[in-house]
Amino acid sequence: MSLLLNTSLFLSTHVNRIDGKGRVSFPASFRAALAARSSQGVVIFKSLRDPAIEGFTIERLHQMAQALEQLSPFSAQRTALETAIFANAQELTIDKEGRCSLPKDLAAAVGINGEVAFVGKGSTFQIWEPAAHATATRNATDAVKNGDVEFPTLQGLV
Repeated sequence: MSLLLNTSLFLSTHVNRIDGKGRVSFPASFRAALAARSSQGVVIFKSLRDPAIEGFTIERLHQMAQALEQLSPFSAQRTALETAIFANAQELTIDKEGRCSLPKDLAAAVGINGEVAFVGKGSTFQIWEPAAHATATRNATDAVKNGDVEFPTLQGLV
């Protein structure tokens, strides 16, 4: 039985230079993932965990909003999450040549200038300063090798 690559996933790491006008090429494989998902667009915001920018499809952001609807409208948890995510989210526009411009405030907040690393995370992606991402990758790989984190059990695979 052959497994086919699901191109709707954001995969791999792509390092691209920012041009003189502040634009950077959005990876072709990420554009293909958006097309495979029939996505209506991309939203970005500063990561709540990493020194990076989070990238979600608009559809994923809608799923998150629906999940928050399960919480009491004025609970501290819901208010904090809505403020931290939705109040800071910005649409990332990708032009017909596949380029985008990162908001200067977000790029500065995570130390991006000159080059960016687009990092696939399956259903989402992140945007990092390349050296910071290299360090994070080493740390994550070491944590897996040392048994500090384990992959969850896969259901339904033989």
